[in-house]
Amino acid sequence: MHKLLTDSPGKEMLLLGNEAIARGALEAGLSFATCYPGTPSSEIPEQFFRISQETDLYFEYSTNEKVALEVGAGAAVSGLRTMVTMKHVGLNVAADPLMTLAYSGVKAGMVIVTADDPYLFSSQNEQDNRYYARLSGLPMLEPTNTQEMKDITKMAFDLSEQLELPVLLRTTTRLNHVRGKVVLGELQPIRTKGEFRRNPFHFVAIPAVSRKLHKLLLEKYDQAARKAESWPTNQIIGNGPWGIVTNGVSFNYVSDAISDLGIQDKVTILKLGFSWPLPKGLIKQFLDQVDKVLVVEELEP
Repeated sequence: MHKLLTDSPGKEMLLLGNEAIARGALEAGLSFATCYPGTPSSEIPEQFFRISQETDLYFEYSTNEKVALEVGAGAAVSGLRTMVTMKHVGLNVAADPLMTLAYSGVKAGMVIVTADDPYLFSSQNEQDNRYYARLSGLPMLEPTNTQEMKDITKMAFDLSEQLELPVLLRTTTRLNHVRGKVVLGELQPIRTKGEFRRNPFHFVAIPAVSRKLHKLLLEKYDQAARKAESWPTNQIIGNGPWGIVTNGVSFNYVSDAISDLGIQDKVTILKLGFSWPLPKGLIKQFLDQVDKVLVVEELEP
């Protein structure tokens, strides 16, 4: 039996970051997974391929990222929880259906993993895919360690269903390939059948339909922004006069540096796990209590 199929809630397991994402998806009741493999995301679909040999999980290595997203979208609008995985440059290939999918939305949870590659360990550029969240109006989540990679993946599926939108889960290489302790949760059953309900006035994106869908997307964006204000991994940590805004793996670097320098009493951290839309109220609260601010992030500016 594949280790990620271990149904022992509370058990601790040493997992690769990408394995933790796969486990989180299984705990969320993943039914349908597609990908175009590319480092640093490749180990996620590798787990799904193996698990599909032992369970009813549907998995495919798609022709390219665009096909992977379109096939996944078809499952998600038919009521099946779906994950689509790719590396950062793959989202360029999938951008066409992504932008329209933001308008039409989904009926079951859909999580799109975009794995960025700072320092070009295996890629042709260092693009920062946080810009895709801004461009599309879709929510973006960014974990900081292996436990969060599992837990935030589960939360991403719930968020997706609440908003009826795909959710972007952004990682970077050091998170994908880190190993850490993960406390397992309960596995959920896999649904093997969905139902597509024909609605051309919603799913056929002609101008008259899309104008209405754009307004709907903006309403969902505002709803997501409200959720970001109280999101569990959006946190103000500490009460010192020096402010640091950070997220992702950079949060770990900041935490280590503060500890090594012995300046815990001088620093306040704003950690953004729900990075788009920005929690403006929380940011204002943070700015009001510090004298100066340093931003530590991968990758831009």
